[in-house]
Amino acid sequence: MIFGSQAFQMNKLLNINRGFFTTILSAFKDLDVSIQEQVKLRYKESQLLPLLYFTCLILLLSQLINVTSEVQQAPYLSVITAVVVSYLFFLPIFIYALSLILHLVLKIFGSVSSSFQTRLAFFWSLTISTLVILFVSITKIFISGTMELMVVVISELIIVYIFSRIISFVSDFKDRSLFTLVIISFYFTPIVLINFSSGT
Repeated sequence: MIFGSQAFQMNKLLNINRGFFTTILSAFKDLDVSIQEQVKLRYKESQLLPLLYFTCLILLLSQLINVTSEVQQAPYLSVITAVVVSYLFFLPIFIYALSLILHLVLKIFGSVSSSFQTRLAFFWSLTISTLVILFVSITKIFISGTMELMVVVISELIIVYIFSRIISFVSDFKDRSLFTLVIISFYFTPIVLINFSSGT
């Protein structure tokens, strides 16, 4: 029989062998379990880079789909070049900076996570969310109007939920449902204000 560190290492190898994409897809079943696995598997900064690269590449692909469907004439090449440069060079820096700000804000509200754990949770939530974003980008090619708006709003709510659940898990907040409700409220507030302003 296998005990202790040997059992842990075997379990770790089994988790790795499941495959990166399989792990992401299975995360939708249980977000808590998924981030728990990531915390066990990733403990070095270099192990966060695949999550960051994957996020940037999928976001780039999603944006290229949008640009291709919207920009039908010159300067098409210039727009594509600008998008590629922005998403491959500037977006990773922005995400890292945003993770630092997020960590500082969470600390104010009682988070017990380290800077690395916050960064891991943020990157993992983005990694999962990018699949939703890619799906919406493809879907928007075939729909428009009210249907498109509904798909966008629902997808954004899903992303907000993913973010709040994963972040609250590593932060070890006592009332995670309240944290999720607050984050969703922050999402809805600008929408309500914009609609109210346009209506008046």
